[in-house]
Amino acid sequence: MDDIHEKAYSTKDLSLALAIGDSTLRKWCLALEKNGYGFIRNEQKNRVFVESDIVILKHFQGLVKQHNMQLDNASKLVIDRFGKGSFDARTDVVLVKKEEEIAQSDNEILNTLLEHIRTQEEFNKELLQRLEQQQKYIDERLEKRDQKLIESLRENQEVKKTLLQIAAAQEEKKKGFFSRLFNK
Repeated sequence: MDDIHEKAYSTKDLSLALAIGDSTLRKWCLALEKNGYGFIRNEQKNRVFVESDIVILKHFQGLVKQHNMQLDNASKLVIDRFGKGSFDARTDVVLVKKEEEIAQSDNEILNTLLEHIRTQEEFNKELLQRLEQQQKYIDERLEKRDQKLIESLRENQEVKKTLLQIAAAQEEKKKGFFSRLFNK
């Protein structure tokens, strides 16, 4: 196979193309390198980016910015989909297979997420039913407590009324003959 020369881009070129800062691009590259991705470096040990790196970084950007994915998780996902870097030997056939694998992987992730959402919805329904049962139990207990309290207050009032009648009767007995006669 003939040597293929790809155009190389600097960090500044790529940060402008992706509309991000140099430091952000550096963080993303470090996250990818931490998980095994390899960038081409020049004699000064600076990263030099090729077209395949741009594709990967654009995909990485979508995961991080649009899907709020953490850098480490996004880098693992990108590396799983696209490979370990510019040094990977690739052919058009492999790239086509990779794209098919990506579509299949996306469908698998989507199906997994949908299943997780269904499970979460079922859990939420069950939790809601339990909360309703708990509220019903609490309401019943409060109703019984209120009835007992009212009953106790009525009994207490009856006892006080009876005691007042007894006290009045005893007071009446203590009154002398003349005070009863003249109602004093």
